[in-house]
Amino acid sequence: MSVKRFQRLLKVREMIENQAAVALAARLEDQRRAELQRGQLNELLASYLNTGVPENVLAMKQFAEMRGQLRAAIEQQEVRVAAAQARAEQARGQWMEKHRDSLSLEKLIERRRQVEQVTENRRLQAEQDAWATRRAFERVHSADSD
Repeated sequence: MSVKRFQRLLKVREMIENQAAVALAARLEDQRRAELQRGQLNELLASYLNTGVPENVLAMKQFAEMRGQLRAAIEQQEVRVAAAQARAEQARGQWMEKHRDSLSLEKLIERRRQVEQVTENRRLQAEQDAWATRRAFERVHSADSD
């Protein structure tokens, strides 16, 4: 296979790698948002816990209910964060696989270029040797003719 064909294949692989990178970026953004929401819920719970104790029973009941709802929301958000992290890791693995494929192909192209360069150098050397031999032969024949 020629270097040009490998280069076309590399362009396709790089496009696939770029798509995987875009997917990874999206998964990392999802993870960041989930972690941000978890942090906001934790801050809200902390602010509820730092407020004074309500004076009447109804307010205390509402306060306790709100804390319970916030704790449940934080637990749900923890699940979302874990899922987002898992998706990000999966996307990272897919991107790394595509990246390794591209790097391998780049190395193959470089090796192929080197082989082609060696082959071309040998061809040029053989051509120069043949030319030098022909010139020497012509000199010997022209000296014999004189």
